[in-house]
Amino acid sequence: MDLPGLYGASFVDWEAVAASWSKRTVPSRLLLFAARRYLSVAGDAKPEGERAAFLESLKLPAEIKDAFASPPAPEAEAAPEWGAFTDAAIVAELEMVPYGERPILLAELRAGLVKAAEEAGPGTVLNRWFLARRAALPGDDLPESPEYLPV
Repeated sequence: MDLPGLYGASFVDWEAVAASWSKRTVPSRLLLFAARRYLSVAGDAKPEGERAAFLESLKLPAEIKDAFASPPAPEAEAAPEWGAFTDAAIVAELEMVPYGERPILLAELRAGLVKAAEEAGPGTVLNRWFLARRAALPGDDLPESPEYLPV
């Protein structure tokens, strides 16, 4: 599993996030606030060219693009704010997922984050980060089974 890629929010559908921004959803606006908080804590984070180019064509605010382009090291002081930014991106993405597909997507995300945490090793910084992302996902009342569909 590509743990650095997962830490870098590779599992977020940024096109859906951009669609959420275009529709002016509340979660997309909260993502902007999360990006600003992250950038204020990260301070002198260096954007990675490949990551910056990945979002270049999407209609998103510069702060969101800058935040995505410059993830901190897992042990950095800004890692919790990076996590909040990632969580906000997932919520903005979920706004664009049809209601019936959300439980399936959430089950897949939870399973992937648990597997990533296991691969990162117990007690490591990445392990705790992946488990925190899993805990932050909405819908804790949903069954763990991806076959579950709401009535």
